[in-house]
Amino acid sequence: MGIECLFMHPNRVIFGQGSVEQLGDCVKDFSGTNAFIVTDKGISGLDIFDNVLSALENSGIKYIVYNEVDANPTDKQVEKAAAIYKKENADVIVAVGGGSSIDTAKSLGVLLENGGAIRDWEGIDLFKKKTPPTIAIPTTAGTGSEVTPYSVITNTAENYKMAVCGWKLIPDVSIVDPVMMASMPPKITAATGMDALSHLIEAVYSQYAMPQTDALAYYGMKLVAKNLKKAVDDGSDMEAREGMAMASLMGGMAMCAGCGAVHALGHQLSTQFGIPHGMAMTIMMPPVIKFNASSAPDQIAEIAVALGEDISGLTKEEACLKAAEAVAKLGKSVGLPSTLTEAGADPNLIAECAKYAEKDGDLPANPVTPTLDEITDLYNQVL
Repeated sequence: MGIECLFMHPNRVIFGQGSVEQLGDCVKDFSGTNAFIVTDKGISGLDIFDNVLSALENSGIKYIVYNEVDANPTDKQVEKAAAIYKKENADVIVAVGGGSSIDTAKSLGVLLENGGAIRDWEGIDLFKKKTPPTIAIPTTAGTGSEVTPYSVITNTAENYKMAVCGWKLIPDVSIVDPVMMASMPPKITAATGMDALSHLIEAVYSQYAMPQTDALAYYGMKLVAKNLKKAVDDGSDMEAREGMAMASLMGGMAMCAGCGAVHALGHQLSTQFGIPHGMAMTIMMPPVIKFNASSAPDQIAEIAVALGEDISGLTKEEACLKAAEAVAKLGKSVGLPSTLTEAGADPNLIAECAKYAEKDGDLPANPVTPTLDEITDLYNQVL
C-alpha cells in the first residue's frame, strides 16, 4: 500500500427493522435524560419521526427538536443549534435524517466541546475534545454519515462546502433501521442510492484504500446493483430497503479510504447550483471513472464486475469503460439526469466550479490529481 492508512468505525451499530425502538436504552447508556434531536422540517413531519419520539417517551427521556437543517447545511445552522442545546441543558445528541442532519449534529458536537465557530475546525483532527454522546439514525440510504469521521458544512461567508474531519466526530451509536427509510420518495431514494454507490466506487481506487475498505466497497456495490432500482420502483419492498441500508452503511465505513474527484467536482455543483448531492455524484461518476481508468485499471475493472457486467475477453481499457457505462445506465434507470444542463446548471459558472474543485479536500485521494484544465474538461463532458 505504501501510504499510512487508518480504519475507523463507530462504537456500536444496531442494524435491522424496528431497531429504532432501542433509542431510549441507548440514551440511558450515556446517562442521558434530555435528548437534543437534530433533523429537518420534512422528516419531523413524517409518521416515522413518531417512532423516534415514542422510543424516547417510552424510556422517560425528555427531548428538544431542532428541525431547521437545510439540504445543504450551513455554518449558521450549526451555530444556532449549539446555542439552543446549551440553553436547554441537553445532554445527548440524536441525529435523525439524511447526511445533512447527521453532519449538522456532528459539527454541533464539535462546537459544544471545542468552542469557536465551526469554520475554525475545517480540516483534519484540528479539534481535540470528543463530541458529546451522539446517536445517529439515518432516514436515507446514501451518505453513510452515521459511521464516518466527516462532516460537510457550507461556509456561508465564502459559499463553498468545507469538511470538518476527525475520528472524534464518529457517532457513538448508529441505529440503522430500514423502516425509517420506507417513506423516502422515489427521487430521493434514487439520488441517495447513487450517493452510496459513489462512496463505494471512490473508496476502491482511492490512494488510501485498504483491504478492509475494499471488502466493504465491492460487496456494497453488489447490493446497490441488486436493490436500488427495486427500492425506487417500490418503496415498500423492505428487502430492497434493507439491502440499500446495508450498502449505504458499508459505503460510509469504506470512506475511511477517502473519496476523490467525483466528490471534489460534485460538491461545487451543490454550492453553485443547488444540485442535490446524490444527483451531482450521478452526473460526475462516469467521466471521472473514465479519467481514472489509466491510473487504476484493475480496481475499475472490478467495479464493472461488481455492478454485474461481463468483462470476459475484454481489455482492461474496455472493462473500465464498461464500469462507467454501468454507472450511467443505473443512474438513467432510476430517473436521474446525466448532464449538468438537465440538472439546471449554468455553463457560465463552470470556471468557478473548477476553481473550487481544484482546492477541494477530497481531491488528494484520487489516484491521479487532475489539473485545472482537466477538471474543467470533466465538467464540460457532461454539460
